[in-house]
Amino acid sequence: MSTFQIVVAQGTISDIAIETEHLSGKPAEVRLASLKTAEDITRETKDADAVVVTIEPLPRSFIDLLGPKVRIIGRAGIGLDSIDLGAARDRGIAVFHAPDYATEEVAIHTLALMLALNRKLLQGDHIARTEWSSWAKLKPVRPLSELTVGIVGLGRIGRAVVERILPFTKKIVGFDPFATEAPPNVRLAATLDELLAETDVLSLHLPLGDATRGLIGARELNLLRPDAVLVNVARGGLLDQGALANALRSGRLAGAGLDVLAVEPPPSDDPILSAPNVLLSPHFAWQSEASEKRVRTMTADAILEYLEGRPVSAGRLAVAP
Repeated sequence: MSTFQIVVAQGTISDIAIETEHLSGKPAEVRLASLKTAEDITRETKDADAVVVTIEPLPRSFIDLLGPKVRIIGRAGIGLDSIDLGAARDRGIAVFHAPDYATEEVAIHTLALMLALNRKLLQGDHIARTEWSSWAKLKPVRPLSELTVGIVGLGRIGRAVVERILPFTKKIVGFDPFATEAPPNVRLAATLDELLAETDVLSLHLPLGDATRGLIGARELNLLRPDAVLVNVARGGLLDQGALANALRSGRLAGAGLDVLAVEPPPSDDPILSAPNVLLSPHFAWQSEASEKRVRTMTADAILEYLEGRPVSAGRLAVAP
């Protein structure tokens, strides 16, 4: 029996202990390698049957250089914007991803950011450390039950956020350019502008693509109610980050909670880093011990199933030659 060679991109994944243990006794050999440059791709995949990435980009120029035996790319994550699917299709290479591996984690992280912004925990922490008796500077704080939450994107994660925010507010409006039905307890807005005009707490849950890149810019931010807050755990490219920083500096927005940025990690001069009332996390809304193991074992299983000609039992083939 031949042994399949699987190359895992070094980056978000820093070791292959999970994959090695999970595939023990199976006809697969896993190794970790840098896939950051064209030279890396050529060298490290020349004998590979499969490649695994997380957020590491695979543009057409890289996919064209993949070794001749590569038959499947495993994206150990949800989004596919970092992989040129057309280039993979042209090469006859399948692309796997796991759109539902961390729904709970991302929804909870979204809620945590919403609650922290609503209760002004970032500013409160500073006051508690520097001028305890000046808590009145945190005013006004409005009860979340009085606010309208706008959910842009009503897929798995957007719907999971709705389920979890319902105990806090019943005023939820949704918009999704790819959906025609709203989940229970959500009023579907006819347009994005309609949703923005009613929203106090905006949360983004759309994939990044040609139709959604730069979806929220200066014009859209100005449509939000005064002192609105914004949460983004989806993709940094959905937002005009400079416009967001300007809105925060001008006081047009009360705060932002961002797990994703346009460039990750951000350069030291990124305006969002110096904007006021920004709560950042390092693109880890997906993370828990369980979800990390889940996505990596799901991806390993799918790759082996595909290479052996069996149906892929979990996740999804976005490209299936």
